[in-house]
Amino acid sequence: MKSKISQKKLHDNLFVASFLIYPIILFLVFYVYVNFNSILLAFKEYDFTGAYKWVGFEQFSRFIKNIQGGSDLWSTGLINSFRMFFISLIICLPLYVFFSYILFKKCFMHKQLRAIVMIPQIVSGFIICLVFKKFVEGAIPDIMINVFGKESFPNLLQSLEYAFGTTLFYQIWISFATNLIVYPNAMAQIDDGILEAGRIDGVGNIFQELWYLILPLIFPTISTFLITGVAGIFTNASSLPTFYMYSAPTSAVNMGYIYWREVANSTSYLGYPMLAAGGLLMTLFVAPMTILVRWLLEKFGPTTEGY
Repeated sequence: MKSKISQKKLHDNLFVASFLIYPIILFLVFYVYVNFNSILLAFKEYDFTGAYKWVGFEQFSRFIKNIQGGSDLWSTGLINSFRMFFISLIICLPLYVFFSYILFKKCFMHKQLRAIVMIPQIVSGFIICLVFKKFVEGAIPDIMINVFGKESFPNLLQSLEYAFGTTLFYQIWISFATNLIVYPNAMAQIDDGILEAGRIDGVGNIFQELWYLILPLIFPTISTFLITGVAGIFTNASSLPTFYMYSAPTSAVNMGYIYWREVANSTSYLGYPMLAAGGLLMTLFVAPMTILVRWLLEKFGPTTEGY
C-alpha cells in the first residue's frame, strides 16, 4: 500500500513538473541569462576580429557623453521620455479617472463615450495607426487648405515642431480604452452602502463624492499605474515604430524608440555594448526611484481604513 501511494505521489509530481519545466527553462534562458549577459556586455567592447574584450567603464562614459550633448538624438530621447511620463501623470491620469467616473455614474452620453474610446481596442491597433496617419497626413492638410483657405499646412507627423505633440496625442487617445476598463471596474467594487453613508454625512455632489470617497477607495489601482509608469519611463516606445519604422523625426523620439531602432536596425554588434551600458545606467536610476515612489504612495497615500 505504501509503495502504491509513493508511486502515485511520484506520478503526480512528474505530471506537475512536466507543466512547469518548460516555462522555467524559458525564464532561465530568456530572462536570467539574457539580463546577466547584458550586464557583462556593458563592460566589454566588440572588435572586428569577432570577439569581445573587457574595457571597464568605457561604454558607460560613451553613453553619458551622448546624453550630455554628443548626440541630439539621445538627449532629446531622454527629455521626451520624462516629458511623456509627467504629461501622463499630470494631465492624463486626472482625465482617465474623471471620464471613468462619468462611465461609473452613467452620466449623460456615457454609452457614446464608451463606444468612441473602445473602437481602437476592437479594431487592430496597426490598422488604427495607419488610419490616423492617413488622416493626419492627408485629410487634415486638405481640410485646412480647401476649407479654411490656408496656403499650406505642415505634415504634423513629420514636422519637427509638431511631431512629438501629434504622437503624444495619439498615445493618450489610444490609452483611454484600457484605463476606461480598469478604473470603472475598480469603482464598481465599491459597496453602495459606503456611497450612501457619504451622502448622509454631507457629500453633496459628484465632485465631492469623487474626491472624498471614490479616489481613496480606488487608490491601490491608481498607485499600481503610477508605479508601473515610473518603471517604464525608458522602455515605452509609444507608437513610434508603427508610425515611422526607423525614420522618426529627432524631436519625436524617446529612449524606448531609440533602443528599439538601434537593435532592430543594427547591421553589426558594435553598438550593443554601449546600449547595454545605457540600459544598466537607466535601470540603476529607475529601480530605486520605483521603490521610492511605491514607498511614498504606501506611506502618504489615502487608505481605506474606516470605510
